[in-house]
Amino acid sequence: MSFPSEQFYDGRLSIGSELQAQPSELDLWPAGSDGPIVFVHIDGVEQTLTVATEDGSEKSKSNVDEVLLVVMYLCT
Repeated sequence: MSFPSEQFYDGRLSIGSELQAQPSELDLWPAGSDGPIVFVHIDGVEQTLTVATEDGSEKSKSNVDEVLLVVMYLCT
């Protein structure tokens, strides 16, 4: 989790719970959970939502096209 936090969020991204820090029980990757992670560029529209946090308002980003691609891979 440190790579995306440091690379894209200036070290401010953190996991939400202890459960999220545990390895997934789902067998999603063909090479297993120890296989490499692949980053894929997706052209899509990024949506921004303002979210209230303890530190004030934060911007949450989402991209529906990215979600659809992930769902496609998981369902095939």
